[in-house]
Amino acid sequence: MEGSAAVEKRHERETALQRLIRQSGEFFTAFGRLALLAAALTPILLASFLTIDLPMRTFDGLFGAETALRPSNWLSYGVFIMMLAPLVAILFARKYGGDEASRAITAAWGVAAIAVFAELSYLAPALEEGDMPPVRFTVVFVAAAMAAQYMAANVYDIARGGDKWWRAPLYGALAGNLTFSLIYFPGVFWGAVAPWLNWAVVGLAVQMLVTGGFLPVYAWLRRPLRPAGGFGGR
Repeated sequence: MEGSAAVEKRHERETALQRLIRQSGEFFTAFGRLALLAAALTPILLASFLTIDLPMRTFDGLFGAETALRPSNWLSYGVFIMMLAPLVAILFARKYGGDEASRAITAAWGVAAIAVFAELSYLAPALEEGDMPPVRFTVVFVAAAMAAQYMAANVYDIARGGDKWWRAPLYGALAGNLTFSLIYFPGVFWGAVAPWLNWAVVGLAVQMLVTGGFLPVYAWLRRPLRPAGGFGGR
């Protein structure tokens, strides 16, 4: 019986310095990616805060003489702009997955909060009573917006895959829209003498129109936003 020579392969062990360099590179790559995503979302959040008190009458014509149902009763440019944030979060999840999208959302809100507090500190001497929205509105609006963005990104991440490309963005957008409405309308208008249940239905209708406009954009961006390696999904 012929004996075969055993070939011993020696793998060079990674030194502490090499490991430090590799891990540092991975950290700065991940940090840069997170900063880039947060930088893309933060302007939307800030624009929403700056226009939160400007009524939007674009959709009022759809309701004719039904003045009580007109979206401008509750819909401002700030609220409308914030409706776009979950759609941006879906695009993040498309490229990098739900976990990375959630981290980007958290970072963007952190940056936006610092910017808003800095601006308020600067403007505080000139502010008068009534210049700022009520605390209840602010807390509910922020909670609804954040929850909608997290929900949209993660529902999309769960639903994506398969041969129906529209399923995941549609489900993600619907989940974000529903989450926003369920928190925002009861939280802001509960106890008020206003047809806020009707406004909530109208709000969902407006959000559905926005979602319908988003799907062609998503289809167009599918190729340039192919999922990055190591983040899963398709």
